[in-house]
Amino acid sequence: MRHLFAIALVALFADSAFAKIGFRQLLNFHPVAVQRGTQQTVRLRSNFTLDNTYAAFFDQPGIVMEFAETEPIAAPRKSRTHVGTPFRFNVTVPDNQPTGVYEVRVATKQAVSSISHLLVTDFPVVMESPDDNDKPDTAQSVPLPAAVCGICERDEDVDCYRFSGVSGQRITAQVYAQRVTECIHTMVVKHPVYHMNPILTLLGPSGQVVAENDNFYGGDSFLTCDLPEDGAYVVRIRDVRYAGSEKFSYCVEISEQPFLKAMFPLAVQSGKSIDAQPVGFGFADSPPPMKLTTNDRFVRYQTSEGPTNGVTLLSSPHPQYVFGSGSDTIDSAQTITMPCGISGRILDSDRAQYFAFNAKKGDRLLFEVEANRHGLPLDGLIEVFDSNGKYLAEADDVVGSPYAGFWREKDPKLRFKAPADGKYFVAVRDSNGRGGDHFVYYLRAEQDRPDFDLYGEYYYAMLAPGTRMLWFARINRLNGFDGPVQIGIDGLPAGVELTPATIPTGMNHCALILSAAQDAKISAKLVRVFGKATIQNTDNSQSEIIRYGNVTCELQQGGGSAQLRWPCKTQVVGVTEPLDLVRVESSVNEITLEQGGQVEFSVRVDRQEGNSDSVTLAMRHMYYTNSCGDQLPPGVTLSADSKTQLKANETEARFILKADKDALLVSNLPIAVMARLYVTYNISTNYASTPISLTVRSKK
Repeated sequence: MRHLFAIALVALFADSAFAKIGFRQLLNFHPVAVQRGTQQTVRLRSNFTLDNTYAAFFDQPGIVMEFAETEPIAAPRKSRTHVGTPFRFNVTVPDNQPTGVYEVRVATKQAVSSISHLLVTDFPVVMESPDDNDKPDTAQSVPLPAAVCGICERDEDVDCYRFSGVSGQRITAQVYAQRVTECIHTMVVKHPVYHMNPILTLLGPSGQVVAENDNFYGGDSFLTCDLPEDGAYVVRIRDVRYAGSEKFSYCVEISEQPFLKAMFPLAVQSGKSIDAQPVGFGFADSPPPMKLTTNDRFVRYQTSEGPTNGVTLLSSPHPQYVFGSGSDTIDSAQTITMPCGISGRILDSDRAQYFAFNAKKGDRLLFEVEANRHGLPLDGLIEVFDSNGKYLAEADDVVGSPYAGFWREKDPKLRFKAPADGKYFVAVRDSNGRGGDHFVYYLRAEQDRPDFDLYGEYYYAMLAPGTRMLWFARINRLNGFDGPVQIGIDGLPAGVELTPATIPTGMNHCALILSAAQDAKISAKLVRVFGKATIQNTDNSQSEIIRYGNVTCELQQGGGSAQLRWPCKTQVVGVTEPLDLVRVESSVNEITLEQGGQVEFSVRVDRQEGNSDSVTLAMRHMYYTNSCGDQLPPGVTLSADSKTQLKANETEARFILKADKDALLVSNLPIAVMARLYVTYNISTNYASTPISLTVRSKK
């Protein structure tokens, strides 16, 4: 979690930091891949000990990972660039497990963890040999197909793998490097080197370059080609900067089977079926279609050599349109009726596909492209034109909320309000002007309505029995929505409760106060933060909407100020053994604050025996001078006269809340004082005080 004040820098690598309790900071797996239908022993590195690990969690069900160490292993955190200490786990993957990259977290009796990644592959896993494989003439021989797992462990490291090929044989090779490290908390190697940036090269029998690729799936490489002659070929992988680190785990999948990018159409309407064609490499000119329904969520195309790799099929309750070609000018635009979904394809460079629709003045419409998130090359751009072809609006990358750290997604989303009755056109193109058979996409086109997005600081939580901790939620109100939003958490462990929380009208944020019962058992679960609200429809009816939180993890990219947020999928809550703080209690359970007035109360902290660390107290979650989480109503602040630091011999602090004369009026809003104890300058354990019911009223 983020830290509050720069003074915590002094705790960086002090010996006492190793005794403090913080979340488990996972690094990379080796091997980083496990074949479907097999069991594999892997080593997971961590900057803190994983002793007493009792559970492992994946973002999708099916995989089982069990701790395999039988003796305690010390794992001191030496520095940000340290590669961590390896711990053995046995991983079992079912035969029917979808392939792809999975988020992994573990829970120990003392703490829960950050995220690492494990790849599930179709192919037999081949480990990099300890022998020299830096040059083509010392390349390690591998069979086909293979998932070759290695590490570019030092600067200027080059790894080479040899296989036998014949003229005309179609080969595909792809690297998983950034995709299996993207959410790891600390990938610092040395500034400005963080994640591996692989480049993949295929060398022919005489050493000539047959094919090469740098960036395809983000920074990960992918190449495919027909071999020009019989002989021995070499797949070579290195970092494009010739950087290296034990953190640079990778998997290179090498295969001669057809490679599937998508099934086209990309979506099927609920209760319907479609005849879909494969889109990818190595297929016949006119491959037979495959019948698919909404039950087919993970699809493999059947070939004479067997099934391909799997891809996702989308499902929608709305009618679907399919435009594999055409509709590529305003004059030839096909008319659509919303709500609907469109499977389209940009066949030529510097072209787009256009779709006509009718709207009335004030109609709110939502357009969203899905492509990049499914591994497709389109970097989408959405444009809207009026009936005369005049440009009105566009959307490129989706930029995350400032609250979530300005992360970007390549798939655009556009909210459009019609300025007048009439005919309009929506267009989809590649923002870089590219096109081709593989530039397929899915466009959702729906009526928009009052809505909200949910963000927050809710990445992980650790609570000892009888203690509390604090998360923060924030909403982005859309299309005039101004109603209250109830915030909840699905899947909490037994014995853990959320103090009921609602963001009222006039506010966009709130506290999420988690409490563990005194008799709560050690356990952990993946959870989901959600928001629930009632909205007014255009026909004056009401509907309930539920929005799940956008989750981001913190990535350390260098020094204390070099942090960024990155989208992730999982949130975890764990009940642990006793932590460094036994309890944090406020002197009041209720506060009534008048506009223009102030209220004073005290906060008491009880430490575990032997703990003498400073404790930072706050009402907001700060990153230097930036607020990353708030709970107080607009106009209510913590007075500068409050005591926010407790030294080793101090147990009590005075807090003063002040209300401006126009502070927002609220009734029984739950808040709590946050206490933080730092493990290092950017890792802390978060505690919460007794919940306080805050009421702000007008001055009598």
